[in-house]
Amino acid sequence: DLIADGEQIGQVFNNLIKNALQAISGRKDGDIIVMLKELSDVLEVTVSDNGGGIPEDIQEKVFMPNFTTKSTGAGLGLAISKNIVEAGGGSLSFTTTPTGTTFYVRILKA
Repeated sequence: DLIADGEQIGQVFNNLIKNALQAISGRKDGDIIVMLKELSDVLEVTVSDNGGGIPEDIQEKVFMPNFTTKSTGAGLGLAISKNIVEAGGGSLSFTTTPTGTTFYVRILKA
């Protein structure tokens, strides 16, 4: 059991996978890897892509409401996702390089 609302967590993963798809858009060798690890007190789900990474100058803004680098969308996906995960005591973070990005979702186990 998890300390999280299933529908809301589904929204988080939907957003992360959608962002990963956009990151690899146009690449013939694009990969998205989703992994689940069960740790002692949390489940950790990672969503990784081999897109171009998140530029350093915007990394601190990715979880801010209304921030987007896309021509469509309101820039709320990652901000809402972070709020959903943190409301259940979990965390949402990322690592990025010029060869891809990995988002880490840690959800507390009940």
